[in-house]
This record gives sequence, C-alpha cells and structure tokens, in this order.
Amino acid sequence: MRDIAIGIDIGGTFTKFGLVDEQGNVLAENAIATYKHENPQSFIKVLFTELEILMSPFGGELNLRGVGIGAPNANAHAGTIEQAPNLRWKGTVPFRDMMQPYFSGLPIYLTNDANAAALGEWVFGAAKGKKDFLVVTL
Repeated sequence: MRDIAIGIDIGGTFTKFGLVDEQGNVLAENAIATYKHENPQSFIKVLFTELEILMSPFGGELNLRGVGIGAPNANAHAGTIEQAPNLRWKGTVPFRDMMQPYFSGLPIYLTNDANAAALGEWVFGAAKGKKDFLVVTL
C-alpha cells in the first residue's frame, strides 16, 4: 500500500488537485472550475466527487494520510478562508471544518496559497536543502 496525500490549490478561476506520494511524485491530477460555485458547499461536493473519481483507478493500493489545501486569504490557524477577493464566497468561510466530514478524521491542513507554494518548493522543489530562499507568486 502506498501512502499518499491529496493536494488542492484553490484559485479564483480553477481549482487544481492531485494525489502525491511521500517523494513528491504526482500520481494523478485534475481540475475543476472554481468560479462556477456561488457557495463553498456546492464547490466541496463537486471537489470531493472528482477526488473519488481520481482515486478510483488505484483501488485499495492507496493509503490516504491527509489533505493539504492552498487557498487565497487562508488563515492556517483558524482553518478559514477570509474575504478572498478572487472567490465568489464572501466573508469568513470555515473551509477546513466544512471539508472534515468528507475525510472522516484525516488531518486537513489549510494555508495561504503563496505559503503552500513556498513550502512545496522547500520540501520538493528548487529550494530543497536551502536555508534562505524567496518565492514570488502572482
């Protein structure tokens, strides 16, 4: 059985997601339109359905260990997306809590999308092994 995590990058236009192993290899990936969803509940339902489809070819070979989410204006401490200007969902959205029922007790980590990009580069990418580096996102 192969340990994996789900990685999700929520953007204003599209949300990209994939299955990633411990070495950072992307086993499968896909995307859905974020902008079509007026509320986070409908977005999460569609996202979860697409994740199930993405995992289905692997059968019982995968051991899902957790979910990592990068989102605009995410508050990692509170697990919320707050006043994101490029999302249709206004106010403070308790996104991590809304995702939890779909992943029965698995850890779900939510952070600002730029911080998630920097962490990814530090662990698996161009900044691997570096003490100091800079990531610029647009």
